[in-house]
Amino acid sequence: MQEFHFQHNHLTAAEVNASKMHRLHHVKLFYPAICHITHGSKVIIQDERRLVATPDELIIIPANTPMEIINQPAQDVFHSDLLLLSPDLIAEFKTRYLQSWPRAKTDSLCAPLSEGLAFMWGNLLHAVRHNFSDELQKYQAFGLLLALLHDGVAGPLLIERNINLTEQVRHFIMLAPARAWTAHDVASRLALSVPTLRRRLREESQSFRQIVEEVRMAVALSQLQSTRLPIGEIAMQCGYLSSSRFTARFRQHYGCLPKTLR
Repeated sequence: MQEFHFQHNHLTAAEVNASKMHRLHHVKLFYPAICHITHGSKVIIQDERRLVATPDELIIIPANTPMEIINQPAQDVFHSDLLLLSPDLIAEFKTRYLQSWPRAKTDSLCAPLSEGLAFMWGNLLHAVRHNFSDELQKYQAFGLLLALLHDGVAGPLLIERNINLTEQVRHFIMLAPARAWTAHDVASRLALSVPTLRRRLREESQSFRQIVEEVRMAVALSQLQSTRLPIGEIAMQCGYLSSSRFTARFRQHYGCLPKTLR
């Protein structure tokens, strides 16, 4: 597995490679994302919907949407490019352009890869991977979003997102997933008492420990799929001092062992 990871203020791009099929439960991205498969196929199961994405499509993934994913190699090769878009970029795009275009025609997660989409997608990946300036990357992203909107397939990316307390807590944990976070640490940063923090999280059907675990699992999945770091090191970077404890939690969360992804 090779390491490819590119990050900027508004955009994060990564490549996922695999030689064997693997199935992942409870996958959730915290930012809206666009994915393109270049080898193999991906099965996405969301609620009652089952989609099979191929290289002829872009996969449009809204933020905070749990799904089950099966990556299926073709001739022992699976490869996909993944691009995460910041909520700020989506919000700016909607302010600038959305009212000038008709509403999206579909909420499907799979968008046929038209000539325009392929061109804009390639340009944006090139801009991110070659570390173009913030402004150039942003406007390349706007170009891709306009192409999606023009084709009537941008719906999942344009879902309104409320910045609730869960997301605010998640933001702090993502800054340092290896840290031994306590409810007091985060409550003090939000100018809340610990009882108030816990009560408001319960109102959102969340708990502090649940959020910490969710973030750590998401970071671990990303590291396993897009880097060559040893599993033990990934475990430590995600706050697990014991590899066996990390492996057990990962299997419980995603339904497969970390080594399966390698």
